Amino acid sequence: MNSKKHLGHTARKRFGQNFLHDTSVIQGIVAAIYPQPNQFLVEIGPGLGALTEPVGELVDHLTVVELDRDLAERLRHH
Repeated sequence: MNSKKHLGHTARKRFGQNFLHDTSVIQGIVAAIYPQPNQFLVEIGPGLGALTEPVGELVDHLTVVELDRDLAERLRHH
């Protein structure tokens, strides 16, 4: 398996992409962010949404900014 490919998307060097997939790391980051219902957050480079989903479930509004058009399209339809 290509280590640069995750969930059907190949990481692009020009964007410096690395995708989170370790559940314990994701949970640790979400805990450190400590998202609350009254917060409005911005996520830069959400990638495949590993943090987007758990954080988005806890805040009132989450704006994501993704430069990779392929990933942006996936996020729009997810």
